Amino acid sequence: MKSLITQVGTYLTGDATAYAVLEYWVALAEERRSDVVEIPVIGSSGGRSSVWLTLGAMVPIAVVPADLAPQIEDDDGAADRIRALAQALVPTATAAFDAADVRAVFDVECDSDLV
Repeated sequence: MKSLITQVGTYLTGDATAYAVLEYWVALAEERRSDVVEIPVIGSSGGRSSVWLTLGAMVPIAVVPADLAPQIEDDDGAADRIRALAQALVPTATAAFDAADVRAVFDVECDSDLV
């Protein structure tokens, strides 16, 4: 079990789900995007519940170990769904220049082929 900590609360979730959330958070942050995902959690009464999390670069999160024995049903399934979202991200960032242009400028100015 892991505690997933956000600005609005702390949520007990499975290890696989917590790590998948971190992976998706990183992927979204790299693309300067955000998304909302549903994750399975252990509620305050000890029963299974779910929470919708907003993920993105401007939404800090942390994951810390929770020394609790209960596991979440479908932890791996939830993790797989979240990882699929991360893998489905289509990069939107564009290069500021073409790599071939750098070589041409660098070679002419410095008479070198180190690039």
